[in-house]
Amino acid sequence: MPPCALWRRSRGRLALAAIALTIVSCETVPTGPSLANVTLSGPNGAAIQTRAGWLASQLPTVLAAGSATARDPTVCCCHIRAVVTNGNSVPVHVVMQFAAMDASKTELARIVNFAEDLLPGASYQIPDDGPGAAGFLLPCAAIDHVDYQLDVKALNPPLL
Repeated sequence: MPPCALWRRSRGRLALAAIALTIVSCETVPTGPSLANVTLSGPNGAAIQTRAGWLASQLPTVLAAGSATARDPTVCCCHIRAVVTNGNSVPVHVVMQFAAMDASKTELARIVNFAEDLLPGASYQIPDDGPGAAGFLLPCAAIDHVDYQLDVKALNPPLL
């Protein structure tokens, strides 16, 4: 066989071996932990995306007239009381989007909050008053329920 034919044949075999190695190596790359195991709930496990859960989770910010402790839900503004929990085996950052919804399921307002460096098994309580509080510039009485979305990211890129 001429030397050029041998060279072409060995080059073809080398190309097939490289393709086979690539296919096999992609199948053996381990998958990382799922980041889907993050939960959000209101006080006592209330589901803020339901009317009853929202009523248990809201915190009006203005005191009612003549009261030192009772808050008025008909006056602006309304804070969210909630806890986000990391059930993953790795630390995560969680960006939380909250949408205030009326009874006809129309979005009235949207706010964003976050929990950074949330360790495995740890929980973060969103402050309900003062710095870091998540709240809408709406009275609590105007909000039927709150829909939310969690965006979870690992702290470090996966090792390959």
